[in-house]
Amino acid sequence: MSETTANYDETWKAAIGEYFDSFISFFFSNIYEQINWEKTPVSLDKELEQITAASETDKRYADKLYQVWLLDDQEIWILIHIEVQSQYDSQFQERMFIYNYRAFDLYHKPVISLAILGDESKTWRPNSYQYGLEESQVIIKFASIKLLDYSWEELQTSKNPFYRVVMAHLKTKITTSNLTEREQWKWQLVRNLYEEGWRKFEIINLFKFIDKMMTLPPQLALKFTTKLNEYEEEKKMPFLSTLEEMALERGQQIGAKETRKKDIINLLKKRFGNLTDELIQSLNKIDDLSFLDTLILETISVNSVAEFQELINQK
Repeated sequence: MSETTANYDETWKAAIGEYFDSFISFFFSNIYEQINWEKTPVSLDKELEQITAASETDKRYADKLYQVWLLDDQEIWILIHIEVQSQYDSQFQERMFIYNYRAFDLYHKPVISLAILGDESKTWRPNSYQYGLEESQVIIKFASIKLLDYSWEELQTSKNPFYRVVMAHLKTKITTSNLTEREQWKWQLVRNLYEEGWRKFEIINLFKFIDKMMTLPPQLALKFTTKLNEYEEEKKMPFLSTLEEMALERGQQIGAKETRKKDIINLLKKRFGNLTDELIQSLNKIDDLSFLDTLILETISVNSVAEFQELINQK
């Protein structure tokens, strides 16, 4: 099993979406103190898609974009980039600059850029990008946090949910070539959620993040599941087990995805008649529920089956 099996990007995106205020509080406390948290932050996924799609860089990354208000009622956008590559990336600073200026160019909003560096290099610490000559210079500075800087003792003593995400990230990184050790660390992190007195909702949420990131092969996954089931029986948990709740949620999501796919096929058949095998196969491979929702709307406006197939291919 290779390191790419670990699901870093989706885990970080989901965790930020669930605990955005805790994310800012943990990593950027000075910024946290200047935000008016009585006004609910707004996730700008559609705007972010436009920003990254307009960029001319070859690579695409899982970023997050939020609209918030400061204590003086000023509106700002916060652009967050999670970098989990294990080696130096020469295009990183340029990409931070491009996404920032594209956000301002498209929407004319003040944007601050934040970077989380989850790689394994202790010396690589990018925090700016510039070009120009003499007095004519363009410079962008962005705040960057290095996950390697956090001590294990510091992580163990905090009640901020994001400490658990960082712990899972660091242990996933160092167990790339030792998955037996990864299973042991995964069990310890999950067991601690129960022993630290987290509420049911928080246990299930944090468990999902840890489980998604710390991927295991089937045999070790079964070993982990057995431990968790035995632990919950031993502790006589008064609620449906964490694994059962997650299984129910996954089942509901799978059902929703299958329903969307059937609706798309039926709508396209209604408009264009028979569909190609290629289109049906491409549609069945899609696992993103939000993208399927978008495609349902596109069935109304596309001019042909070929045009609809192109929409899928572009994604």
